[in-house]
Amino acid sequence: MQVPYEDPITMLAVEKYMRAHQWDGYVNIGDFMDLDSISRFNENSPGEKENKRLDQDYLEGNTILDRHQAIIRKRNRKARFVYLEGNHEYRIEDYFKKHPELKDGHYAVKNALRLEERGFEWIRSWSNNEPFSLGKANFVHGKYTNQYHPAKMANKYGDNIFYGHTHDMMCHAVAHEFHPDKVHVGQSIGCLCKPQKYMKGSLNNWQQGFMVLFLLPDGKFNYYLPRIFNHQFIGPDGVLYRP
Repeated sequence: MQVPYEDPITMLAVEKYMRAHQWDGYVNIGDFMDLDSISRFNENSPGEKENKRLDQDYLEGNTILDRHQAIIRKRNRKARFVYLEGNHEYRIEDYFKKHPELKDGHYAVKNALRLEERGFEWIRSWSNNEPFSLGKANFVHGKYTNQYHPAKMANKYGDNIFYGHTHDMMCHAVAHEFHPDKVHVGQSIGCLCKPQKYMKGSLNNWQQGFMVLFLLPDGKFNYYLPRIFNHQFIGPDGVLYRP
């Protein structure tokens, strides 16, 4: 979502879909926060940081998490919540290296978003390459960005790997010669934000969307990736969702 650059109109449609169903869990794949006010890319460009405030960004992030947890807990009080650290969340760690007096204080993502209080599991995906696994599905924030990133992710991890980071939706499936019933995939799952100013009008392959995972007791799964166009999509339930 890269708050505060999430697409609020698209979010209305996604939240409609969230409200229509009961969920066992919610996995935030990382880069939920953008944190561009402390980005090293803006260090020598004060104008890029004008009127941007960490407190305001975190306030907006907390508002979205409040809303999403309320939607999910309305139907399932025991739902599981997971947050993977992305490279944008790691920006605050880089900032702390220059300002160690602030480390572990209010501005740490885990503290500023009250993740422990909320009951979120905090996964150090970007800094420690920690995965989050559900059955045979594994989640990381993502590492690679070239046009072959799903193949590289599938081959590097050697297992089903779902990730964000690239803002697009691409898949690479690896079949096993001696086990035709065994296939693992590298799958990027899109974004829920708008193109940002730093792109300066450059062409991109960003795709709005999200992932729905149906998990069987033996760990096998099916997953669905609703692609969002003009702020609307047809969900896995066959219903059209729009703001």
